[in-house]
Amino acid sequence: MPIGGLMPAAARHDAILRELEMRGSLSSAALAVRLGVTTMTVWRDLVALEDRGLLVRVHGGALSLAVAQQQSRDSERGDSRPRPVATIGMIVPTTQYYFPEVIRGASQAAHESNCRLVVGATNYSEEEEFRQAERLIASGVDALMITPQDTLTPDSRLQRMLAETHLPVVMVERSVEDPLAGRLEWVRTDHAHGAEVAVRHLVQQGHLRIALAARPSATVAGLDAGFRRAMGSLDQHSTRALRRDLSHPQLGDNANIAELGDLLDDCLSEGVSAAILLGDADAMAFLDLVIEKGLRVPEDFAVVAYDDEVAAFATVPLTAVAPPKHELGHAAVRLCVDRLKQPEGAAHTPVRMALLPALVVRESTVRPV
Repeated sequence: MPIGGLMPAAARHDAILRELEMRGSLSSAALAVRLGVTTMTVWRDLVALEDRGLLVRVHGGALSLAVAQQQSRDSERGDSRPRPVATIGMIVPTTQYYFPEVIRGASQAAHESNCRLVVGATNYSEEEEFRQAERLIASGVDALMITPQDTLTPDSRLQRMLAETHLPVVMVERSVEDPLAGRLEWVRTDHAHGAEVAVRHLVQQGHLRIALAARPSATVAGLDAGFRRAMGSLDQHSTRALRRDLSHPQLGDNANIAELGDLLDDCLSEGVSAAILLGDADAMAFLDLVIEKGLRVPEDFAVVAYDDEVAAFATVPLTAVAPPKHELGHAAVRLCVDRLKQPEGAAHTPVRMALLPALVVRESTVRPV
């Protein structure tokens, strides 16, 4: 809200730096109107901030250091790009596992559409999800992509904020059950299909008694549905479906390994000869326990991982279901851009997009020829 000459220089400088963080560039004239000051005042502020090495002044405004450096590199390659046409905020639970490739896909799509992508991670904190969404919306992003740590709960603060904002909002790797959905759109993996693909592959290898084990996550509901559907389609007299919920992972002790050991004991006592585990780390640890039991992989026991982040580097390279992470990020940004291109007030049908994961077959289920 403009407060004219009452706004101190430090506050104006903060506003300028926030604008550059979100958009990468700014117009002196437009910012002066927003702040309620003269263009000369903004010019002096830009000079002061440039002297401190915090931005680069250009004709009519300024660029962030990151954008200026990118333009310099593009210029050296003869690839001159215009200023970003929009800023898209992206909130993910983590940048350490699974989501780096989603972010890379989003970054590629943003570059192709000449948009600026701003990413924040929440470390699976519900409070941090709300805080970052609130901050990005208030700072002026043009669209928002978000992956909540779990399914949105009815009438939660985050759900109300997303439903009420005028911005295009795209859920990534999450969906929302009606009646919460409203106008929210999403792009997610069809995890039920992934579980079905894994079961069908194991059945083709001769395994009719199969286990599914997973720790709590937003992925589990889809896996359960696909696992039940695939196992239910088989001859019930010769099959056995073993389903185990694992606890939240414990750090710094042997609880996880002991739990996986109990799972293996249950499998062997019930004649189960193959297991699907959500998460490469659990699948790799379980595989090692299978080998330590003296069982041959895949002849005596087969293991499938779900995620395919590091499954290829297991003691025996793990067959894995690989969600289309890069495509998820790319499709989500494209959906945001499509919404931004629509005339204001134009009617549109919300898009809910499910992408199919792929099965990557390795030695943990198929013996090399």
